[in-house]
Amino acid sequence: MPILKDAYLACASALKQLDPALSTGGDVSIQYAASAIKTLLSFPVSNSHDAIVCLTLGAALAISVSATVAMGVADICQYCLAATHPFIESAVPGSDMETWHGVLIWLETMDCLFKRRRPTVRPKPQDSKEVHRYLGLCLPLIPYYYDLCVISHSLNYLTDAGALAYLHRQLDVINTSVAAWTPSPGSDFIDQFGASEVVTLLAQARVYRLAALLVSHRLRYAFGEHDEQADIWSKEIMVELEVAQKIAGRPNRCVTLPFIIAAIEIRDPTARNGALQNTVNYVDNFSSTVHNAAKTFLCRVWRGRDLRTTSCWLDSIHKPCPVLQSINGTGVN
Repeated sequence: MPILKDAYLACASALKQLDPALSTGGDVSIQYAASAIKTLLSFPVSNSHDAIVCLTLGAALAISVSATVAMGVADICQYCLAATHPFIESAVPGSDMETWHGVLIWLETMDCLFKRRRPTVRPKPQDSKEVHRYLGLCLPLIPYYYDLCVISHSLNYLTDAGALAYLHRQLDVINTSVAAWTPSPGSDFIDQFGASEVVTLLAQARVYRLAALLVSHRLRYAFGEHDEQADIWSKEIMVELEVAQKIAGRPNRCVTLPFIIAAIEIRDPTARNGALQNTVNYVDNFSSTVHNAAKTFLCRVWRGRDLRTTSCWLDSIHKPCPVLQSINGTGVN
């Protein structure tokens, strides 16, 4: 489909960076991404088919922009989610529309969590037995992460004691629900997937559950407060990832958020070095740009915690998308 050409070329250029012999430089990928974003912004979404194209285009752009500049993904996700929102109700379970919609929701939610922003869309709560192409069995947890983003955003501004007490009660509700949650795949789950896939899918679900509890904990308690519980959840996440990797013979995919959330809590220097080395295994992307960004973020948080200049890692970080900015600067609407 011609409308997707530049977005796919941007992804291909980003992939080429893995091989120095093939690499054409990040500028080529950015040029294709800029052209694809112009196409996206001018593409009218008037029916379900258009929505699928928009979401596919947005997902390809999000991947390529993330790999080349490691920022700006949320801007793309927000635009696509808002443009396609009227047509999502008609999405067939397991369809391309639902798959890419879920990916964009999750990419934006992760970004909003780290920047204390409110995501565009709260997915409907569901007890899905479907295994998502990327999120596995974790779809039922996404609404809780949305709620955590909203609470984090509110806590960043509110000082009224009554409002704070209300938000803490909301955290209690989330904690109770997430603590009780277990993945519930369909009856054909074991037959549908091999043994190693079952292990990685269940581990992925467990670490996302633990990470939600850990985020909620840090929304209530600063560094130095009730660290014992945070340490327990952090270690459980790391153990889950390590055991799953040993059994399956490969690292879990799509576990960036739980890995980062768990690594933040590490205080032992040797364990921290191990976490930095493991970014290549557990931070999902095909680009060293993203891995380096994850390492930089962790080192910054650790340094602030050690020096006691940071009481909570949930600080606002403003990272505008340079591709979108360049287009806006040329007057493209």
